[in-house]
Amino acid sequence: MSKTMAALNLNAEPGFLRTVVTIDGTDSYEAVLHPERRWNGFVSPFFTLDEARKLASDTLTLADQYGYDCADTVHVIDGGAGSDGAPRAVVLHVRWMYLEDEGPTEVTTVITPTADGRYLIGGWEWTWSIQTRNCPCGAWNDHHVTPCPACDREGDPFALAA
Repeated sequence: MSKTMAALNLNAEPGFLRTVVTIDGTDSYEAVLHPERRWNGFVSPFFTLDEARKLASDTLTLADQYGYDCADTVHVIDGGAGSDGAPRAVVLHVRWMYLEDEGPTEVTTVITPTADGRYLIGGWEWTWSIQTRNCPCGAWNDHHVTPCPACDREGDPFALAA
């Protein structure tokens, strides 16, 4: 991407789409991404602040369950409202497994939001994939694909299957 992250407006960038992503089929998160911009085959999603909060909660749960040496964590530090009334927050990504060797400054990344308020979390680093869903006709499609290419059935791309 040629623009700096703070100047990037994903709503105006060609090729970006809204979808749902997952890592290893566990929890799902709504995101915006460019499906052709991949790292080792994995997508690099951008999240709203609310989705970043959900991801932060889930990463802390994983770290508590499996140990901080096994899980990166995301943290959202809220700072009230800005002069425009919009929420202020700082989003951090901490890679605990490298803390002893590299120190806190090297293992912590402050994630700068895009111009439209989205955060690239784990992009070009984590194994994110687009969530798939099963159409009633039996075809499996990426979450954002509608209508179904196999049967032409329209679906709500943001209604997750039970």
